[in-house]
Amino acid sequence: MKVGMIFEGTYPYVSGGVSSWGNLLMKNMKDVKFVVIHVGAVPKEQEKKYEIPRNVEELFEFYLYSTYKWKRRKIKESEAEELFQIMEYPFDERIMARGFENVLRKIKEVDFTHVVKTKAFWNFLEKMYSDYLPKDNFTEFFWMVRGMVIPILNALSVDLPECDIYHSVSTGYAGLAGVSGKLRNGKPLIITEHGIYHRERQFEILHAGWIDERFKTAWIKLFTTMSAVEYALCDRLTTLFRKNAEFQMEYCRDKEKIRVIPNGIDYEKFANLKKEKKSKDPYIVGLVGRVVEIKDIKTAIKSAKLVSEKVKRFELWIMGPTDEEPEYYEECIKMAKALNIENIVKFFGRVNVLEMYPKLDVLLLSSVSEGQPLVILEAMATGIPVVATNVGACSELVYGSQEDDLGPAGIVVSPKDYRRMAKALLKIYEDDEFRKRAGEVGRKRVEKYYTIEKMIENYRRLYEEVL
Repeated sequence: MKVGMIFEGTYPYVSGGVSSWGNLLMKNMKDVKFVVIHVGAVPKEQEKKYEIPRNVEELFEFYLYSTYKWKRRKIKESEAEELFQIMEYPFDERIMARGFENVLRKIKEVDFTHVVKTKAFWNFLEKMYSDYLPKDNFTEFFWMVRGMVIPILNALSVDLPECDIYHSVSTGYAGLAGVSGKLRNGKPLIITEHGIYHRERQFEILHAGWIDERFKTAWIKLFTTMSAVEYALCDRLTTLFRKNAEFQMEYCRDKEKIRVIPNGIDYEKFANLKKEKKSKDPYIVGLVGRVVEIKDIKTAIKSAKLVSEKVKRFELWIMGPTDEEPEYYEECIKMAKALNIENIVKFFGRVNVLEMYPKLDVLLLSSVSEGQPLVILEAMATGIPVVATNVGACSELVYGSQEDDLGPAGIVVSPKDYRRMAKALLKIYEDDEFRKRAGEVGRKRVEKYYTIEKMIENYRRLYEEVL
């Protein structure tokens, strides 16, 4: 069995939850051969952040904004016209998705990148411009639309290595590449969503300063339509927890193809770590994650200020890459200085978490968006209580699912609420019995529900199911 694992902008060059999950899955399915398919934006020199497992036969890379000569016939004018006829007011995502699904099934062997050279494309541009933005600069409008469609056309035209199964680790452009491989090679496609891609893009678009306000709705509808198309064309759609499955059902017509497969970790590796701290003083709160806006490090820093006013010996350790959004990293440093806690908030950069977890009293997660964070599972397996924001599967991990009556493994607070976050951190510091019990519950929950063995068994069964 050969599986093509499709990653968008992550593995093996960017560390994080999705990359770690993929590496763990491939490394633990030793009898399965894998092809890693990396979907990037533009070619650049990159350092691998992971040691590629031995059962990975090939690392295939392609870039959404590069120019390729795909081994496919050029799209016909009539086919291009059919594509653009789908995009009509009121631009309903579900209706457009059904139209694109039907067209893609019919013309699966074409090079879609030639669409921008067709008369149909120019007719579409002129109509959109005259109907909605007649007083704007046409050149700017043209380049905006071109920037939207080029990565989509490349993703649909890529000649992927032939595999027995394509497994995309998101929808979006990676999912479109998976659709291309499925339709061209006649192989099944599985899509796994850690977070819901189109919802995450919506958050980014609404907060993006570089996107003109007039075009934000178009971008949001574009990504939602992409997800709906990919949901329709994949053979199985998986996610990590029930709440995400409910979001998928909004745009997935066939509910039977949806599976919930939780993350899993090497329980023994983390459970066997020996806690180095003998006392809660100094009180060490650890945040393991990339220093990027979506992780909302600033809210963690503001909560640290409040905790420091109550706990004399207190430190916030922020452990994760700082080079992905360097401007945001600098803003975080400035905030810590402005709050006079630069000696309390410490940035470690990339670390070996196995060395750091034994030093922590609490794990803090302040994100505004997550899937099912591996760092929470790792900390819980180590016996560390958790304070997390109510995003993704965090509440389910900390408080348990419906069939789980073990109790709380920490405290969940609303995103951005630094006051309640500080209150939760103080509760765990002050209540020795709760802190101890939460750590024990976390261990039991991971051992019972979230081991790597269970995860691998579920994906192995899924691969066999689609073949």
